Formats: sequence, C-alpha cells, structure tokens
Amino acid sequence: MRADAGRAMQRLVLMTCTWALSAGCVYYNGVYNAQAAAKQGNARLKRNQDADAQSRFLESAERAETVLVRHPNSKWQTRALYLAGRGHALSGDCEKGRLRITEFLGRADAPRDDRDRARVALAACDVRENAMTPARVRLDSLIDVPNGDVAREARRWAARAALTVGDLDAVGTYLGSSSTDVLPWELINASMTARDFTRTESLLVLRAQRGDYRDEVVRAVRDMSNDGRFTSAERVVKSYDLARVREPARAAMHYALGDQLLRAERDSLAAIHLQSARELATRDTIISREAVARAAFIALRRARSLDEADSILSRLDSGVMRVAYTRRLTEQMLLVRLLSSRSDATGAGAYLAAEVARDSLRAPALAQGMFVQFARAQTGSPLAPSAWYAATLLPSPLTADSLERWRRRITTEYSASAVAAWLQGEDPAMRPDFVTTPELLKFNWTETTRIWADSVRKLRQDATRAPRTP
Repeated sequence: MRADAGRAMQRLVLMTCTWALSAGCVYYNGVYNAQAAAKQGNARLKRNQDADAQSRFLESAERAETVLVRHPNSKWQTRALYLAGRGHALSGDCEKGRLRITEFLGRADAPRDDRDRARVALAACDVRENAMTPARVRLDSLIDVPNGDVAREARRWAARAALTVGDLDAVGTYLGSSSTDVLPWELINASMTARDFTRTESLLVLRAQRGDYRDEVVRAVRDMSNDGRFTSAERVVKSYDLARVREPARAAMHYALGDQLLRAERDSLAAIHLQSARELATRDTIISREAVARAAFIALRRARSLDEADSILSRLDSGVMRVAYTRRLTEQMLLVRLLSSRSDATGAGAYLAAEVARDSLRAPALAQGMFVQFARAQTGSPLAPSAWYAATLLPSPLTADSLERWRRRITTEYSASAVAAWLQGEDPAMRPDFVTTPELLKFNWTETTRIWADSVRKLRQDATRAPRTP
C-alpha cells in the first residue's frame, strides 16, 4: 500500500511540474518575447522611427499568435490577445488587428491601460484607412487618460489625423510643447502642402539644429523660392550648412536655391550658391555639371558681344556641354549666329539676332550691345530707329541721360519712322514703315529658322551617337 501511495504521489508531482513547465514555456516562448518586441516598437515610436517600429510590432503580433493558437486555454490568453491585436494594428494589418482587439476588449479581465492602448491602436487603423472623423472622436477620449505614455500616444495619432485633413492649428493643440519633436517630417510636409512657409521654415531650422536632414529639404527650398521667399530658403540652407550635414545633401540644397535665384534673375546671389554646389558636389557629377552650366548662363547674361558669349561657351568641358541646359543655350546661340550672319542690305537678320538674345537667351547686356552695334552700323536701315528704341528698354548700367540721348536721336535722325511717331505721342500706324518693317522681319525669320531647325536636328542626332565619357 505504501508503495502504491508513493507512486501516486510521484505521478502527482510529475504532473504538477509538467504543468508548471508548460505554463513557463507559454510565457517565455510566446508572451515574454511578444512583450519584448512590443517594448522595442514603443521605443522606436517615441523616436519617430515608424518604419522600424512596424517591424517590431509585427514580430510582437506573430509571437502572441503562437500562444493563441497553441495554448487556447492558457492563463496568458487575454494578454496574448492584446499583444496580437495591437501588434497587428500598429504593423499595418488592420483587418487582423481589429479582430483581435475586439475580442480582447470583450474580456472582463482586460487591464485599463491595455484597453486604452488597444483603443489607440484601433484609432491608428482608422487613420490609415482615412476614417478621420471616427479616429479623432476615439482619440479625443484618450488624450487625457491617467497613463502619460498612453495619452502621448493618443495625442500623436490625433495630431496625425489632424495633419491628414489639413487642420494644422489642431496639431499644435494636440502635441503642445512637444510639437517640434513629434511627427516633425509629417508636419513639414503638411505645412508645405498648405503653403504655410513660415511654419515650414521654423520646423526645418529646428531639424537642421539637430542634424536631421531628409530629401524633403530640397523640395522645401524650391517651394519657398517659387513663392518668392528667398530669405527663408537661404536661412534653411545656412542652418544645414552650420550643422555640417553630408556634403552631397548641402550641394543639392545650394544647387536648388541657386537655380531658383537664377530663374528670378537674381544673378549675383545665384552665382554664390551655384559655386557652393559645385564645390560640395565632389562626388556628384550631375549636380556639378548642372551648376557649371547655370554659372555659364550667368556669365553669358553679362556678356556684351557675340565674341564674348562664344568665348564663355567654348571654355565648357564636354561633360557640361552634354547637359540639356547647356545644349539649349548652344542651340539658341546657333540661332543668334545664323541670324547675325545673314547677308541682307536692311540688316534684318542682325536685328532679329538681338531680339533672340533678349527674348530667348534672356541676355539683356548682350542684346543691348547687339542693338546698339546694329544701329551704329546700319544707319540707313529702316530698322535702325527700332534698334535704338529696343536698346533703351533693356536694363543697363548707362545713365538715364544716355538713354534719353538715344531717344532724341530717333526723333531727330529718324523723324519719319513709326517709332518716332510713337515717342512723340502720334499714331505710328500712319507711317510707311509701320507695315513694311514687320514683313521684312518675318521673311528673314522664316528662312533662318528653317536652316536652324535642320542644324539643331543634326546636332542632336550627333549627340546621341557620341560615346559617353565617365
């Protein structure tokens, strides 16, 4: 009897140990690892590393699922439901997340903090599925819960929902004093989309102080410059310069700003930023070549003769000459050369060449020099008064007295011209050259542009056949 009793006790002890070991395995192999992964995900969310956080929450969900599948009657069931549901939801699998969270919230033994975190995860799914109204209603009920971590998480998602619908003022209300460090790049992108460039600038300067650079900065520099906010764009670029972020990033910013300044015809400032881009882009030949091409255009805009303009382009290396921007310059210069070399007693080709320099090349100094040279060389041409007048309309370092002297020359030496009539307040249509001059220009333009188009086509074909050099 004693032997039988002893064996029975051994069996009872063995069963107890087996149960204890099994429960321990459930915890350590499933719940413990799921909680550890969720903790890592939470830490990354606090650092705004959302993509990395998603992978951790996915791991947490998968670990918790093993408990739910293999041990459906475990005492860790409620905890596993929470970890699986929240993990799925925050990793982006909202379908599975909703199912598990709904089941978890139906458990009477679900702790309050876990319930609140699970509801935040449901709201996150609402945001991802563009259901902003229910998301904000749910989150508004959670932003002041006693648990500070849960409240911060709710405020973060509420701010993201507000960002999505463009309610930027509400973002600051949700985030409070932490607004500069929470969702910074989402705030920046939303501010740019809303064209709130004051907010964009302040946020980017703060990111620069932290050495936090992303490609969105280049877009911001361009957008601010397009809006005429060059001072703001320069402040952002300077802030990243001071932070000593990677040279390729700084090169891209300086190039973007230089290009926009050039478009606005602010050549001196543009030249400074383009030179900085060239110096910083030691490993980026694309930015370097594009910067050199635009710097050449600035020099071309200052040239006062065709020979000077040709000399500027001739100094460019073959790599820069293949840049599309440079090709457009050389093609326009070819048209100028073809027009100026036309043999015509009236000099119509040379006059048109000056107009191309003014309108297509946007080189006012060159155009003015060509108009004046034409007017002095072709004194008997019906186009001479038009050339003098065109020269007076271009930006020039000349004094107002000099420009006025050119106008007086029109009214005295070419008093019968339509231009003189216009300057004297008379009807220019009553003068003979009012109709004949445009016809003269039209004929020369048609003939020359036909030759030019054929030449450009051939040049482009040759360029595509030419071997590429590194």
